[in-house]
Amino acid sequence: MLVEVVNGFASTVATMAASCCDVVHPTKTFHLRYYYYCNSYFCCIIVQCPLFQIIMGIWFFSQPLDSPRQYILRRGEDGRTGQNILHLRDQPTSEYFSMSEGELCVREGTDADAIPGGKCKCLPGWKGKRCGVPAVLQQLKWMNKPDLTKNLQLRKRAKRIILVAPFMFEFDIFEANVIGLGELVDVFVVGEINHTSTPPLLSRLKSGWLKEYQQKIIYVPVVHQDLKDGGSFLETLVYFGLRLVSDLRPDDLLLLTTGEEILRRDITVFLKLFHGYPMPIRCHYKEHLYGFYWQVAKERGNSNLPEICAVSIHFFANAFDYKVSQLREGRISEDSLSFLSTAEEPYLDWTISEAGWRCHLCLSVQNIFRKFQNIPMALRPKWFSESPSSMLPFIQRLVKFGQDENLEKIGVAMLPSQDSLSSYIWLQRERLAHLIKNPYETMSIHNLV
Repeated sequence: MLVEVVNGFASTVATMAASCCDVVHPTKTFHLRYYYYCNSYFCCIIVQCPLFQIIMGIWFFSQPLDSPRQYILRRGEDGRTGQNILHLRDQPTSEYFSMSEGELCVREGTDADAIPGGKCKCLPGWKGKRCGVPAVLQQLKWMNKPDLTKNLQLRKRAKRIILVAPFMFEFDIFEANVIGLGELVDVFVVGEINHTSTPPLLSRLKSGWLKEYQQKIIYVPVVHQDLKDGGSFLETLVYFGLRLVSDLRPDDLLLLTTGEEILRRDITVFLKLFHGYPMPIRCHYKEHLYGFYWQVAKERGNSNLPEICAVSIHFFANAFDYKVSQLREGRISEDSLSFLSTAEEPYLDWTISEAGWRCHLCLSVQNIFRKFQNIPMALRPKWFSESPSSMLPFIQRLVKFGQDENLEKIGVAMLPSQDSLSSYIWLQRERLAHLIKNPYETMSIHNLV
């Protein structure tokens, strides 16, 4: 239908052009493959150039957008060339809210079976009139400051969230984030440094792993030459990943992880459904080693200020010039402050004290060995060698006794419970038993292989 309209329009304009130039084509029809020769060359240029632009414009905007569901399947052989653009879309608000007698409630935090008198009745761990604020956030100082909370309210249109996760064999962690946060996160940007002809993450995705979520996954392979000017893995991932997302808006939210963190679902719900909370946001995680059976002792944990983990695209652009290195430093110039603080996004550097779980080296012994193989020589443990026969038993001993890669005992043995784990890990505790119980706890040192 569109082609017929275009051809008809073109025919009319072409006839006018011929009259202008004192030339009439015998058929009085026009196709792009035909050329009209006019006595006045200038006359033809005047008509043909705008006409060509109009036709090309109509053709371009009539083309269907590439379906994001084809993303993983239609990637180029080199992993980047020819990748489809993932188009961000708004989700229906009905997915996140429920109504009762005219009262709007956050579905995630509301007891749907007990809404007396039209009021939202909150589930344990949720607060607020709409049951949309996690209890852990109610304790924050800024939550009790009217000048910072006056604009805190539910959004008419939920934020789109982009979660970035570097990957170094953390299959279980990535799966927990994708499945646990699947309907909350709009895009998962994940990448791995490719040292082999068959990158493990890409191979598993191609085999159908997380198939039902692949329409949200952007895979970015990273090679060493991509790490330009001393840029980090995460910075390179953000640089290439955001270029494969279209329709970014200033209020879209960027969540940054190191690949070892599992984000709390209730925190993610709050960040998605509300606006008016300050920026930037730092995340403090419960720290574990090798599995959730070793908790890092507080005195051994990172005592530095937690890194920034969440910013809007607006804040990322104006405060840090789209550079992760500047974001990690957290320094904001005085000149930038006037562009940052708005009614919907006041400026305040704050920390979520319990944002989730960081599980360092929570991998099989074989994948811990492979991970050390794939990191630069300068970052490898001093004791590491390329010999699996000697390294695998050594790593098993570290796991058994809770020693980190610096041979320091930092783990405190604990028995994971439902309250101490992410909901997804707990539901999958039998399949993920290697993360719940120390596999070498009762094994003799002499039997370690």
